[in-house]
Amino acid sequence: MEKKKHIVIVTEEFDPHTDVVMVTLRAMGHQPVRIHTADFPLKEQLSFHIGTHGAEATWSGWLGAHGERIDIDTIRSIWWRRPAPFLFPETWASHERDFAHNEFDHALRGMWATRDCYWMSFPQHIRGASYKVEQLQRAAAYGFDIPRTLVTSDPAEARSFYDVCCGKMIYKTLSQPMFQPNQQGPLHAIYTTPITDAHFEQFDETIGQSPCLFQEYVPKQLELRVTIIGDDIFTAAIHSQDHERTQYDWRHYEVDIPYTQFDLPVEIAECCHKLVTSYQLNYSAMDFILTPDGRYVFIENNPNGQWYFLQEAIPELKMKEALASYLIRGNSAG
Repeated sequence: MEKKKHIVIVTEEFDPHTDVVMVTLRAMGHQPVRIHTADFPLKEQLSFHIGTHGAEATWSGWLGAHGERIDIDTIRSIWWRRPAPFLFPETWASHERDFAHNEFDHALRGMWATRDCYWMSFPQHIRGASYKVEQLQRAAAYGFDIPRTLVTSDPAEARSFYDVCCGKMIYKTLSQPMFQPNQQGPLHAIYTTPITDAHFEQFDETIGQSPCLFQEYVPKQLELRVTIIGDDIFTAAIHSQDHERTQYDWRHYEVDIPYTQFDLPVEIAECCHKLVTSYQLNYSAMDFILTPDGRYVFIENNPNGQWYFLQEAIPELKMKEALASYLIRGNSAG
């Protein structure tokens, strides 16, 4: 029996991306293992130990997954998809939950770091590639055009930048574009927002309380989502200018706009690969603007971004098949 047989997907309970890849892997003759981090410790447990053979010492043990124990030595590849927070008894005090969370986090992250397997992608590499401030500098170093950008918590700086941009300025979040006003309520989205004179009245109360990312508005012919999976590249054109609601932010999924397959110029595709591999990633989804005068402007890198909505719209983009193939091949991939 092949020793490294398990394809592990680390995610949350409700994740359509994982669902479709699980189905694809099974159709290709494999039985992937789905690990929900939120199952620890109320539903699942873990246990591993290290030998005492000097430099040859390695960690062995198991992780709980849907009532089964998965031998960590049998892991061939890991897709770090969407891990959810650990869940602890509601009766615990906050300091007890914080302590247990940190212990579980250290135990699992330490164990993951010992695995000699294929990653899509390693958690620390995902985190290191997630900072928009750093992304823009690195993208410019790899030859991409980038928007004029300001990150500030000073209202006066924001007003000055607005003038520099001749009033063509947008606001975006630095971190997650979603927030939850209360633990039981629905999630709310913060979309890319064009700044007008009317916003200045709120600047002292908003900018002064939290850093804001402002950019000069870049005119759009199309928006592009460039998805890298291993050595493969998939590009979708998002026709965001076809609808007034999506002109500034195409993520208004309730609006029906066209998505089409797009042939990225070779030199742009090569720069995309170089940028992604510079972060030691095996997956990434990047956003670009194609301007009316034909410039490709880098907007941001999403090292663990969504992709299946594009394959649903453009079946020719065989992304679930590509992702499954890399997980099957393991360390022989790339």
